[in-house]
Amino acid sequence: MGADYGVDTDQLRAMASKTVRIAEDFGSTDLPRPAALHHAEITEAVRCFTEKWGIGLQTRVGELNDFADKLKTTARIFDEGQDAGKHEMDSLIWDS
Repeated sequence: MGADYGVDTDQLRAMASKTVRIAEDFGSTDLPRPAALHHAEITEAVRCFTEKWGIGLQTRVGELNDFADKLKTTARIFDEGQDAGKHEMDSLIWDS
């Protein structure tokens, strides 16, 4: 193994697991639509809001999952040492 960078990879994995749990706690990102509002303009505004909010929430939950994946990758690289870090950089450069 290469140099010890003093990185607590167990802590990184714990952070990744907690991030995944937070994303899972959101459950469904779909908002229920009201049954009847009686005004076409209000109904349309609510429809538009729930659609945009749902898309935004899905994006944020997706970002949480991406962040968790990056934490796990960082922990793995530090566990494997410098050679893994070089391999990961090569992968990022040549596989893009």
